[in-house]
Amino acid sequence: MSDHTSAQSPIWMGAVVAVAVLASFALACGMPFAAIGALAALTLGWRDAIILAGLAWFANQVIGFGFLGYPFDLLTLAWGLALGLSAVAAVGGAILTARLAGTTGLSRLPLSFLAAWASQQATVFVASLILGAAETAFAPSVMWFIFWTNAVAFLALAVAQMIGARIGLARPIASAVRPPANA
Repeated sequence: MSDHTSAQSPIWMGAVVAVAVLASFALACGMPFAAIGALAALTLGWRDAIILAGLAWFANQVIGFGFLGYPFDLLTLAWGLALGLSAVAAVGGAILTARLAGTTGLSRLPLSFLAAWASQQATVFVASLILGAAETAFAPSVMWFIFWTNAVAFLALAVAQMIGARIGLARPIASAVRPPANA
């Protein structure tokens, strides 16, 4: 564990991975990686946030290939890896924004979420240039659905996290995303 996480991190990470499993069944490829990445960045140290994004991605892939019938071919595997990179990019975008914005407490939430979503979608867009994607993949209606899904998931996760912090099961958002002491 990173020295910037609390003892509650495993509980919080387990809860988010459980949400990822449920979301994977409901949304498949529409998994809210940006929402998970943003909240992980705001509540965990950077290493644990990346681990959590990776665990959420892994859970999504297990559900997709194991239960939802994703085809086991090279292109689908490549897209799976691209989604994993996009989940990590969401964490990175949220961390950088929260640190650079210099804001505190709840004002970090919308900025970090928007940065996570933009970073995650930019990664998916670059992957689409390499791997190919349907012309409709980035249509306004699709982008709106992905944004809306992530926004609702982020709000729900933030509320759950705040409740968890009140009862001692999670770390308060206001204390997260600070630069390492030795940096």
